[in-house]
Parts: sequence; C-alpha cells; structure tokens
Amino acid sequence: MAKSRIKLTIAILLLMLLVAGCTDQKINQDKDLTLPNFSFVGLSEPLADKANIKVSVHVKIPYTELQFTRVGENYLARYEVGVNILDKDNERLAGKIWSDSLKLNSYQDTRKTDKTVLAVNSFTVPAAELTINVRVTDLYTKKSRILTDDVDQSNMYSGELALGNILIMDNPSSDKSELLVNQSFYEIIDTLLFKVRLIGELHPYELKYQLVVKGEKKLGESLILNHQGAIDSLLTFVVPLTDMHFTNYALHLTATDGQENRVTTKTNFNVRIRGINFDVGDLDEAVKQLVYITTESQIREILHGAVDDELVKFREFWLSLDPTPGTTENELMDEYYRRVAFSIEAFSVIQEGWRSDRGMIYILFGPPDEIQRSPFEVDRKPYQVWEYYRIGKQFVFRDETGFGDYRLDQRFLDQNDWRFRY
Repeated sequence: MAKSRIKLTIAILLLMLLVAGCTDQKINQDKDLTLPNFSFVGLSEPLADKANIKVSVHVKIPYTELQFTRVGENYLARYEVGVNILDKDNERLAGKIWSDSLKLNSYQDTRKTDKTVLAVNSFTVPAAELTINVRVTDLYTKKSRILTDDVDQSNMYSGELALGNILIMDNPSSDKSELLVNQSFYEIIDTLLFKVRLIGELHPYELKYQLVVKGEKKLGESLILNHQGAIDSLLTFVVPLTDMHFTNYALHLTATDGQENRVTTKTNFNVRIRGINFDVGDLDEAVKQLVYITTESQIREILHGAVDDELVKFREFWLSLDPTPGTTENELMDEYYRRVAFSIEAFSVIQEGWRSDRGMIYILFGPPDEIQRSPFEVDRKPYQVWEYYRIGKQFVFRDETGFGDYRLDQRFLDQNDWRFRY
C-alpha cells in the first residue's frame, strides 16, 4: 500500500512537470514561430511509353501550421510550395514552385487541428531511382521546412506487367474523396477504398489483395478482370471491413496476367486516435505506456474488456488530465506520446526504448539540459550524466554490457522508486 502511495505521489508530481513543460513549450512556439510542419507523399504510376512514369506529389499542410493575418473581416494565410525531383546523381529531373493563399472567416477556423490545405502537382520523369524534395514556406513569416523522400522505380517496367503505387482514399462514402496523404485514418473505418494503375498486354488479368496486421492476414480476395486484350487502366477497389482496430496495417496487391507474369506492390496505413502522436502499433501498446504516470491496476482496468470499452476508458483517463479542457487538443497527451516516440527511436537497444531506463527518465522529465558522456575505457564502463538544472535533478546511466544498454546507477535505484514499471 505504501509503495502504491509513493508511485501515485510521484505520478502526480511528474504530471505537474509535464503540464508545466507543455505550457512553456506552447509559449515558446508562439513566440518563435517555428518552421511549418507538413506531410507529403509522392505516388508513381506507369505510363504507356514504358520508359517514363507519372509522379504525383501531394502536400498536406495543417491550418495550424500557417500564420494568418486579419484582412477586413477575414483571416488570410499565404504559402509557397516547391518540389524538386532528382535522380540518383542529384541531377534535377523536374520540379515546380507555386504559391497560394487560404482565406477563412473566423480566427477559430484557423486553429482547427483537423483541417488541412492540399497542394498537388504531377511530373513526368524516367522510371529510375528518384529523390523527391518538398519545401513549404509560410510567406508571412518567411520560414521554410524541407522534407525528402527516396523513391526507387527503376524496376517499374522490368516485367510484362506494370503496377503503380496504391492510392488509398480517405473518405470512401464521399464523391469528393481525397488521397490519404498522411496514411492515417482517425476512428475505425468500415470500408477501404483504394486505386491503382495497371498496364499489361496479355489477358486475362487477376488481382489479389491482402490486408495484413502484425504479420497475420486479416482479409484477402482475388478478382478476375473482365477485360480483353491490352490494359492501361486506373482500377478502383471498394473493400468492406470488419473487426478493425487502432493499429498499423499493410495492404498487399498482386497482379497476374494470362502468361503467369506477376507483379506486386504494397502500402501501409494506420487507424489511429486523433491527437495521439505515437508510432508504436496499437491502442493496447499506448495503454501499457501509461505505466510511468498511473498504477498497474488502472492499466489492467483500461485493458480489460472489448476494444470499444478500452477506447472509452483510455479517453476518459486523458480527459481527466487535460490541461486545457474544452479544446480539441490535449497538450499533455501529445507531449507524453511525443516523448514515448522519441524514446523508441533513440534508446531501443535490448528492449524497446520506452521501457529502458533512459526512456523512462526522458518520458518523465523530458530532454535534459546537458548530457555528459564518457567513452569506453579499459578500467571503466561508458556512462552518461543527464543534468536537469531547471528542476535540480541529475541522473547517471552506466553501460555495463558494452552494447549501449545504459542502466540507471544503483544509487538512484536504492533511493527512489524508479522501477515501478513491469
């Protein structure tokens, strides 16, 4: 019982630190006008000449990443998008720069986190190893961000069949369905709509798709196309779905012609809970990652029951901790899972980074003000000292195995109840 009280007290104190960190971070962000954040996807389609491909670049910019100014009764944002497509030698093959504006009626509209601007342009380039560079500039602040993606289409025409990238649409029930640029559905979906371009010479054509989650096939079906002769078509698939969960999915598509020539392609998409910035698999995993700010019994309680019940309890947990109730964002939840995601990327060695000692401290206290590192020496193991000057704390981690698995120094384990995870 005493240990549970200690853990609960620590969790409350840490939540206070997290809230304070979120508040400071928000103030700094507004003051510094940080670089615009956006996402893009470059999708390839085969062309009839079987030498070039069509690359469509879709850029999605959240309203909240643009700086709006008041113009009369409206609010105006102006932005510029630049796209460059390079070959493997960094020679420019194609590109374009264009600008546009967004006018909204109210300030509240400018802060809607679920609204985005979509900018699209298409380019014809050789079927080769490509690099796509996209730059977005806020024309009010003059600040830019650049994102890059590598696309290898050198094998597009290596066989008799050519199959483009899968285009997943984000609203199957709407006639104006748009491409799912960030690969994430928010809330459970009951229909999957996707498109793909197929070029071939030898009928009949069979297409087989499989929906896979965690290596296990969840859905699969084969279709014979009612098409005679050569084909050059953008095919549309409408797939009813059942038993969907908040997790990551892989969609595999295979096309076969009359001579058993075969070509495959695949894409990934996620079903997520809006506002959670985690890349770790599913809702169960997100609940388990609450171990640093709640009790094991509460985690078991959230996990107990059907998926819908779990989601309700998960949302209620974070709603009770929301530092700005009544708004669409939960800054505390966003910051917590941002730290979880960083820990997975930065500290995964023997176990997942969020379960490691460094991950635990990073999630609880955020990035240290200073890290002192000591390299491997014959008579001394490597170690790191994390200094948190703003809260008067210091943590020492030692790599006893030499494999980068840094553990908290024993004196911290003796004096504090840090090992209250699994």
